[in-house]
Amino acid sequence: MKVFNRALGLLCLFSLTHATNAIAVKLSQVSTATKLSLETRADMNLTALTNVTALIQELDFTNDCTVSIPWYKNLPNNGAGFGNDTLNVEFLRTALPPQYEDATDAEVAAFYNELSFGALSDSGWIGTAKDDIETGCIAPQFERQISLSNLNATQNCTATAIFLSSLGWLAGPQSYNTDSYNDSAWLGFLYAALPPQDQNNITQLELFVYRNFFLTDANTQSITTFLDDSYYSCQKDICMVQGYTGNPDISGIGVMISYSVEAVLVTLYFAVINLRIFMKAAGGSTSKIHEGLKKSSDGLLNGALFFSLSISSAGWVSFHSGRSYYEKLVFTSANILALSALFALFAFIVMFAKERYLKKGDYIIEGTLLGVILLESTVQYIVYLREPTEKYQDYECLHAQFLDKGYRPTVFEALFFLLLGLSILAGIVALLLSLTSKGKEYTRTFAVGSDRPTSDSAAWLSKRYYWLIWYWIATLCADFTRVLIQVIALVVMWVELIYLWRIRHIMSNIAGNTWSEGAWGFGQILALFVWLPPVLDLVMWLALPRKISLVDMIETDEKTTVDENTTVNEKKAVEESSAPVNENEK
Repeated sequence: MKVFNRALGLLCLFSLTHATNAIAVKLSQVSTATKLSLETRADMNLTALTNVTALIQELDFTNDCTVSIPWYKNLPNNGAGFGNDTLNVEFLRTALPPQYEDATDAEVAAFYNELSFGALSDSGWIGTAKDDIETGCIAPQFERQISLSNLNATQNCTATAIFLSSLGWLAGPQSYNTDSYNDSAWLGFLYAALPPQDQNNITQLELFVYRNFFLTDANTQSITTFLDDSYYSCQKDICMVQGYTGNPDISGIGVMISYSVEAVLVTLYFAVINLRIFMKAAGGSTSKIHEGLKKSSDGLLNGALFFSLSISSAGWVSFHSGRSYYEKLVFTSANILALSALFALFAFIVMFAKERYLKKGDYIIEGTLLGVILLESTVQYIVYLREPTEKYQDYECLHAQFLDKGYRPTVFEALFFLLLGLSILAGIVALLLSLTSKGKEYTRTFAVGSDRPTSDSAAWLSKRYYWLIWYWIATLCADFTRVLIQVIALVVMWVELIYLWRIRHIMSNIAGNTWSEGAWGFGQILALFVWLPPVLDLVMWLALPRKISLVDMIETDEKTTVDENTTVNEKKAVEESSAPVNENEK
């Protein structure tokens, strides 16, 4: 008995002065009353150890999982219950070292009470027991029940999309990389793929253990196949979680309005000019809006020229640094829209050629700019078509969604080559008109009867009729080509504009809260003022009272001079044709 009391004394002394871990530190802070309560348990063999901390550290909480799991699931919210519960006694008995297997139930129950709410309750053993049971009992049992085939990654595609994006699966499925074994993203992915009834019964630690089991038990090929299937099932959601912002520089709200204003102005030209032709044929007078459009035509043409040139030039920057499939689609459509509007404007303004009073060099500059823009756009478009889709990380997820919404790439590719074909046709007709321009010289002389021959009339008629017929044919082809270009260019322009708004709307829905193309900024305000000069000219012409300006006086004077010269020449030709013929000339 003295030996036993000496052992207890050594126990108290050791616990107060030589604590070597967290439990020993807590025991050293136990009050004197607590120490006395331990000393009164001298009849218990469980206290025969000189260090109670060592006994707690030797407890094996996973010795019998059939007992440990029920004990774990029946734990109260606070503490560990009481020793009078047979399940608690049985659990502690299975956890005790073998030398205590002969301890009575009363001794085990008393020791359990000491652990649960007595002096040893603050030693942290409950947390250790939970972790050990989750890791050593529950998780392995869970692993045997839930295999790879039981996981369903499609029941929460958002979590699946976030996980696959973190692995870099943006441009399509890839081979599974074993280096991601310790990636914490696996935890959220596996949890979302678990059967719903198991999601509510698994702790973070169990999930951690299950992840390690999943990655080491399933082979690489099985995991790759599982992830491939998950990717194709949740492909649309991968786009949703990318945080796309769009590109305000090419499709911001201000830029889109600028595209729309250009389309409206060109369409207004088409309607008014063709109405003027109809009214002129019916004997009507020229409308004020027609005069306004005619006056602002140079400003609109210059704006369209440099707007299209700026888009095509900026395309090289986009081609070099662009990595977005969406930006590629927007740029190509914007380029076609601006080019088709330019085609239509040139076809319209050709009708005003006599009224523009431009120098020959001005037409050369405009034609050269149009040729440069067309050549640059053609080269860019061909280069863009030859670009591999792998260059664009968002191709795989966006392309499928655009197709579902009605986008057909071949249709929009054909629209550009349709414009290219129109430009070739216009060039052929212009060449024909230039080659047959000699026939224009005979239209006036033939009408007034000048240069009428007195001999060899057949040769005279044959020569002039030949050039007149070819000139009329060329003029007819030119008129037809001009109308054809106007109509087709307008149709292409509106198709591209509607498509731009449509694809922008689709992309904004995909991007969600990260979308930035709807915000007004410095560049968006600047884009609105591109078409201000022609619009202002038109509005001022319509709104302000008409006054004869110096320019109008000059234009009127030039027109009067031309008419007078024409009249004099015609009279002279008639007089010469009616003069007596000399006998020698006969």
